[in-house]
Amino acid sequence: MSSAPKTIRERITGHIRDELVAGRFAPGSTLRETELASRFGVSRGPIRDAFLQLSQEGFLAYQANRGVTVRHPPDPDDREFITSVRKQMETHVLKKGLAKISDESIKIIESKLANLKDACDAGDVAAVARSDMAFHESIMVGCGGEDLVPAWRQLCSRMLLTYTRLGGYDQAHAEHATIFAAIQSRQIAAASAALVANIK
Repeated sequence: MSSAPKTIRERITGHIRDELVAGRFAPGSTLRETELASRFGVSRGPIRDAFLQLSQEGFLAYQANRGVTVRHPPDPDDREFITSVRKQMETHVLKKGLAKISDESIKIIESKLANLKDACDAGDVAAVARSDMAFHESIMVGCGGEDLVPAWRQLCSRMLLTYTRLGGYDQAHAEHATIFAAIQSRQIAAASAALVANIK
């Protein structure tokens, strides 16, 4: 079944998110509604909505007298902590739900892996990051962790501000393929180890 067409807000939010992940906006820089509205050929409303969504996701921040600015990536200590929490969250959900995962969920995870392969082959950092997160989210949902997804997305958004697999797209896909193989065969220990090794 095909997905519903995206709204203007969803399209604009996706474009801006991709550019943030690809590093096309400098950390701390100010984003202006009028400039982006003109660039995308839309009114300021969808831009304002996109700013709100991306602020909630952790990519942007409202600052007094400065408007909307691009968040700075976490410092090394904070990133290490965020990475540790994300590993704990994903492995917790996996261990609780992998034994009961449905065949349909396995197929969804496999489709996300295929999307990641396409993005890696294209060398598109924004598409790789987006597909990477979609793969992990499909595991969270497939293993029954829907309630933890909003908090998990906040962690991921902070990590995505420094997302880079430059020169390592083949390795990125191989790591995710290893995760999928273990999940497909319901090997909890192997899947957990592969997840921990992949999340950096």
